[in-house]
Amino acid sequence: MVHMQDLFDSGKGRRGPTVIVAADGSILAFQGYGARLRRSEDAGETWSETAELESGGGNAIVDTVTGDVLIVRPSASRLWRSRDHGRTWQTEEISVKPNVGGHGATDHAPMSVGASSTGITLQHGEHAGRLLMPGRVQPPMGDNAQEYWAYNYNTSMYSDDRGRTWQVSEPVQSGTGEGTLAELSDGSIYYNSRCHMAVDARRRIAWSHDGGHRWVDWQVCETLKEIGEPFYFKYGTRPSYGCNAGLVRVPLEATNGRDVLLYSAPDNPGGTRVRMTVWASFDRARSWSVKHLVYGGPSAYSSIAADAHGHVYLLFERGLSANPGHDIDHCNITLARFDLDWMLTG
Repeated sequence: MVHMQDLFDSGKGRRGPTVIVAADGSILAFQGYGARLRRSEDAGETWSETAELESGGGNAIVDTVTGDVLIVRPSASRLWRSRDHGRTWQTEEISVKPNVGGHGATDHAPMSVGASSTGITLQHGEHAGRLLMPGRVQPPMGDNAQEYWAYNYNTSMYSDDRGRTWQVSEPVQSGTGEGTLAELSDGSIYYNSRCHMAVDARRRIAWSHDGGHRWVDWQVCETLKEIGEPFYFKYGTRPSYGCNAGLVRVPLEATNGRDVLLYSAPDNPGGTRVRMTVWASFDRARSWSVKHLVYGGPSAYSSIAADAHGHVYLLFERGLSANPGHDIDHCNITLARFDLDWMLTG
């Protein structure tokens, strides 16, 4: 059974749903990419009042080594840190080191966050403990105009000193934007990308085997399709503009040690943003054999998290109009809660 509750209303005109599970089990739901916060200490049954944060938005990461929660905003060279699972926050300056192409620093093609994506703490292999988050580079200087889509690319950032210093990785693939990633139990990292340049309505994927520094085996996902959106493309073709998506590996405690990935996005290949759906993979993202419709109406960006008890939390833009991702005053941020058992049966 799915339980749904609106956590943020449309009146604030802010998008960007992000949901994470803190180290103490609290659920943190953000609006505006980390700018507003509500907390739950009872698995999403009840929620605190909305707290306004000063972060201005960023990627949210739980550091499982220290228990800290971070909101990282690389374009501002700052992060916001909570040492009490989201109750209070302090700001810190950070250092962002560009990749070999010179991209990622604030003065040249700055690194932007991955929209509603969340970072992770690596658990396996020689880079265990590393903080890793998705992002994208948009030369020149963050421009998302269509003539620059071919030069945009997804990438990642990682920190080995608990968030004080971040290294921008090598590119994932050009023409991509707003990616999400997950580590598997063999230490490999799966990266799933929105693609602005696709005419086949399919997501782009890549892998890292060195802790998120180099991304290889770029390929097209045969199962996970991209929505289209009716954007005019000036160069004579109309690619799928795509949509931000959510991705999480369910904690191994809830799966008897088996890799279970959950992916969330609208399910309307080549069309408009409707039918918020969750897919499951049991073979390390080679296939996505189970999917369930969560909400049949207009829906757009999403973020998904899971806890060690098998509870799943999907935070998404639920449209009040036919065009929720672009009519930002007409979409609520809604939480859908369900158990992993529901996802795997029926």
